Amino acid sequence: MKVVNLILLLSIILLIACKKDKKDPLEDLILLLLIQQSVDPSGPDPLYQYQWHLKNNGDTTGSLVDEDARVEAVWAQGIKGNGVVVTVNDDGMDTGHEDLKKNYSTDFTIDYTGQNAFYSVTRNCAVSGSGGYGCHGTSVAGVLGAVENNARGGKGAAPGVKIGARNIGLTDSNINNADAMSKNTASVFISNNSWGYPDGTGKIDFSLGDSLWQAAVDTGVQTGRSGKGTLYFWAGGNGGTSIRSGNIYTPIQYDNSNQDSQANYYGVFAVAALGNDGKKARYSEDGANLLVSAHSLGNSGVAITTTDVTGNGGYNIGNSSTNYSDKNYTNTFSGTSSATPLAAGVAALILEANPNITMRDMRVLLARTARKNDPTDTGWIQNAAGLNFNHKYGFGAVDAASAVTAAKSWSSLGNVQNSVTVTGGTGGGTSVPNNNATGLTNTANFSSSSLTTVEFVALTINISAATENSGDLLIELTSPSATKAVLAIPHVCYASATSSTLSKCTNYANWRFGATTFIDEPANGNWSLKISDLCNYSAGSTTCSNWGGYSVNSTNLSVSNNAHTLNSWSLKIYGR
Repeated sequence: MKVVNLILLLSIILLIACKKDKKDPLEDLILLLLIQQSVDPSGPDPLYQYQWHLKNNGDTTGSLVDEDARVEAVWAQGIKGNGVVVTVNDDGMDTGHEDLKKNYSTDFTIDYTGQNAFYSVTRNCAVSGSGGYGCHGTSVAGVLGAVENNARGGKGAAPGVKIGARNIGLTDSNINNADAMSKNTASVFISNNSWGYPDGTGKIDFSLGDSLWQAAVDTGVQTGRSGKGTLYFWAGGNGGTSIRSGNIYTPIQYDNSNQDSQANYYGVFAVAALGNDGKKARYSEDGANLLVSAHSLGNSGVAITTTDVTGNGGYNIGNSSTNYSDKNYTNTFSGTSSATPLAAGVAALILEANPNITMRDMRVLLARTARKNDPTDTGWIQNAAGLNFNHKYGFGAVDAASAVTAAKSWSSLGNVQNSVTVTGGTGGGTSVPNNNATGLTNTANFSSSSLTTVEFVALTINISAATENSGDLLIELTSPSATKAVLAIPHVCYASATSSTLSKCTNYANWRFGATTFIDEPANGNWSLKISDLCNYSAGSTTCSNWGGYSVNSTNLSVSNNAHTLNSWSLKIYGR
């Protein structure tokens, strides 16, 4: 079609140029409009019909009608994310892509390679070892803010945003990671982070969410957007798939989003993934730290249509009969990597509707307006404030229409980060007996006149177990209103993400858990911490009471059936 338009344009130019009589001024205008249309075409986006995450008509395999982000009603109000600046912190981005370049901003872009390496049009990401880069970031950027109505590709959830690219994924540097969080925060509304600690190990991550990174996020939260706070959206993680026994998925898990020191931090919004049927994507990690869910590849196998590196540089290199013939786009994007920019795009719509929404406002607003997807799932609970919560979904599917409506009349909570820390007691003992569901229970009395309503809870815990495995533990925190957050469950660990060899899980040595579960609940009263060991080692195998009768071979773990020891714990409650 582009070639046909170009031939037609050249023909008209030649026709006008060859006329012998004096040209009509109207001809110049027509020529100018034709040239503009060829350079910056307008018209319906041809791939929008396949972007079910934005408008789900129920015509994809296994889909549920209207199971989407509910953005169309917001767009109809003229709200497209205009004036909102986002950064995509990733492996780069095709900054010249036909469906992104209009929204791309050099003002908020940072090159951490020193070589202006943001994407390659010759090295792809489809074939292992090809050395492609920028593919992931290009697809992320498209989900969030691809240009609309340019007769090309599809569109983003917030097609009016400005996007800065930061290629931290091409360097292995905690310094660069922190820098990307804190640069230009005065002007950066949203920071999208579809990355995190490697999935598939079951181990907790002390490294990426270090003090340097935390300080950088704190800077953005406290000073970003003229004190209203930069919003950090974070992928909840793709390690949620349970262990298989033949063709059966067992209850035995390894990763949980609360094992990621970035995704469980107070300063970020962790996002889970659900499919076109509204149900949890099998790979999406559970966690008490999750805020909301957004749509991505689910269990029906239908992924996300978005931008891809131009030509042969991306995921779509023309070697699949089910992908688009136009290799500038792909229909294979997936993971919480795709869910996160969708949620971030919804946040951009909210910020256009009400630019005064603060970071604290956004957390509570999204929790209150999220939609209860998969309503028959048994994991749903209702907290004491009447908000629905599920460890698979957070507060539910992000809902742009409801959120924007609420934002327009929102009374701000402010953005002063108010928190109080209390040390937990050990009056119930410190020994966690082996294979005993009763476990150990201790309390912390929280009493504050300056903070009476919860917005987030961080629990720091120190448990030692010289000859035991921390993966045996179930750790639960119960609020004064009797709402329970599950912080850790018995799970297995591997030596690495590519290893099939079981390994001892990392000890919870001053580990920080996060919980959104208690948003809007009363803060004052007794908070209860319960730790129980649900597992037993016998004859070279491990069996846990929550594993449905399945066991794993653990001959190489060198563990015994001794008790764990609770050394200390504390709560840091954020709120108002």
